[in-house]
Amino acid sequence: MHFIKSIIISAFILASLVTPASAANTILAAGAGYKKMVNALNEAYTQKSGHSLDLIFGNMARVTTLAKQSGKVGIVLGDEAFLDNAKLPMHTKLKLGRGRLVLAFAKSSRFSKLEDLDTAGRIALPDITKAIYGKAALEYLESSGRLPAIRPRLVEVSTVPQVFSYLATNEVDLGFLNLTHALNVADKLNGYIIIDEKGYSPITIIAGILDDCDNRPQANGFIDFLKTPEAKAIIQKHGL
Repeated sequence: MHFIKSIIISAFILASLVTPASAANTILAAGAGYKKMVNALNEAYTQKSGHSLDLIFGNMARVTTLAKQSGKVGIVLGDEAFLDNAKLPMHTKLKLGRGRLVLAFAKSSRFSKLEDLDTAGRIALPDITKAIYGKAALEYLESSGRLPAIRPRLVEVSTVPQVFSYLATNEVDLGFLNLTHALNVADKLNGYIIIDEKGYSPITIIAGILDDCDNRPQANGFIDFLKTPEAKAIIQKHGL
């Protein structure tokens, strides 16, 4: 029920973006953990081209559902495997880099090591079925032998930014984020540790133009911009 309510709210937000003033703009839907990076890319693209994309963010299940049901989304940005499984027909795909799972520590906590997973209190992670880094965190906990014993201490929330909110308000001791978001909020954490990629399925982040994109020239222009040294520098700065 909560997921259905979230989709309705997201659809309303999506509809509100498509006003007469912005009707010509391509809409890009991206994983919430990449919000700051996507905003920076869109700002640089606007400065260079004079055009701007309309942006929406959420966990990957929400992104793919909106892309399928709204008919308005022109570009999606997120985990390639998740997008492929959703069977979104794409005209073009561009690999941006590898997503990295990290374990972050609340600033006021005494924790700073991976082994603190075994002794800390509450541990936040994104939705384990709808958010790619929630799925990756669960895979890591399973591969490291911490499941099922650790499960009672796990706090599952919707998105990566919500994990950080729990860390920032000291509602949890530890939390699983992606490296991109951890870099954005590093000064508000007591540090973070990058999880060995052998512990979870590879995460390849892509941007893709959907077959039914209604502004293909602008979408192509944005994808071409992502190939420039300026855009690549922004992407690398944000941990991909």
